[in-house]
Amino acid sequence: MTKEEVDFIVALCCARLGFVSGGRGERGRDGRPGEQGLPGLQGARGAPGIAGERGEPGIQGPKGDPGLPGLPGERGDKGDPGDNGPPGAKGDKGDPGNDGLPGLPGATGPKGDKGDPGPLWPDVFVVSPGATAPFYSSVQAAIDAAVSGGERTEADPALVLILPGDYTEDVALKKHVALLGLDRLNQFSTIIRGQVTCSLTLEGGVREKTFATVAGLCIFPPGGKTAGIYFTGANSQKLILTDVAIEGSVPAILADNTFTVGTGTSQILVTDCRLRSTNVLEPALRVKSGAVEANRTDLWNRPPVGATSSPNVMVLGPSVAQSQTCTAALTDCNIEGNVRIDSSLSTAIAAGSIGLSLLRCTQFIINSTAVPIRFVLVNPNATAGVTALAVVLSVFRATAWTSGTAMIFGNAGGSIPVISRLNSFRADTGIIVANLTGGSAVNTVMGAV
Repeated sequence: MTKEEVDFIVALCCARLGFVSGGRGERGRDGRPGEQGLPGLQGARGAPGIAGERGEPGIQGPKGDPGLPGLPGERGDKGDPGDNGPPGAKGDKGDPGNDGLPGLPGATGPKGDKGDPGPLWPDVFVVSPGATAPFYSSVQAAIDAAVSGGERTEADPALVLILPGDYTEDVALKKHVALLGLDRLNQFSTIIRGQVTCSLTLEGGVREKTFATVAGLCIFPPGGKTAGIYFTGANSQKLILTDVAIEGSVPAILADNTFTVGTGTSQILVTDCRLRSTNVLEPALRVKSGAVEANRTDLWNRPPVGATSSPNVMVLGPSVAQSQTCTAALTDCNIEGNVRIDSSLSTAIAAGSIGLSLLRCTQFIINSTAVPIRFVLVNPNATAGVTALAVVLSVFRATAWTSGTAMIFGNAGGSIPVISRLNSFRADTGIIVANLTGGSAVNTVMGAV
């Protein structure tokens, strides 16, 4: 490329970029410069060059000191409270409105279904000395009131609550009418001075539904009565005694119910009681028929001072010819006096129909070696085994004893089995060994199981 071509290209580029103007015209002859030529066309804009690399950031300058906080302005004074305005006048009370007329009663709704019966609570009849209605001054009056609407049933019992006091009267028990006094044994604060008779109306044909209950009472039967509690009649029945003390010159309990009507042997259950005779001619417990079961009970017939032998404290056996069961079962009982079993009039033939059992009992008798008595004396009927005894874990004590003498003696008649185990004996004279049985009473030791 020639120099002229290079110059042309440079001039063209400068003209395009506006760096040069157009060429100057020829100088005139008068020596003045000619008119300036038209500017050349501006060339097209060249493409931008490539951006250079970004430079490194400069170092950050040090942080300036914070300015001082401005001081708070002073608080202005509290303004005075404004005056209360005067109270407004109270308005007049309006007249009460007239009551409206009562509405007419609504129609009776239909009768609802019968609800389930509530729990059974016995009716309570309270007895207190000198009481007036609604209370009763005698025990019998309260019992009569309890059955005024008819005899009570197992589903509708009643309770006669006897407050402390002295009640001189005879009492006839009714089934499902319980007598409840407030005595504990030996307190003697709630006393019936009379005879209590138990002869109940049979219910359901069975003993278990025909019963009465006595608790928390003292019974002092006067002389001439049959017994403190006379358990009689022909219907099968049950009497439950708890915390009852009976003391007098007649038997504390006489069981003479024949239970010839209804099902079940008539029964007396005695718990935490005291049966005492003060008469050497009458036992504390007399059982002619039926069953007596005693737990934690005292049976006493203490001889007078100077006596040489103990009287009978318990007598078992019928007084007329009959076949009824006649038994007594004593557990954890204290016996003072000797026991007589007389089944000579019994027509029973079943084994054990007449019998006595002692479990964990103690028995004490006053005895003389010159005229000895027995702890238990038995007169059996003619059939062997009808009269039977059981003596287990019991303790016997006599004031005196002749070595080799039997403690339980059976007179002539059918043999009397006596089941025994782990019993103890001692006499105050130093005798520590005695024969358990003699005569027609035969010792039958319990075997290991």
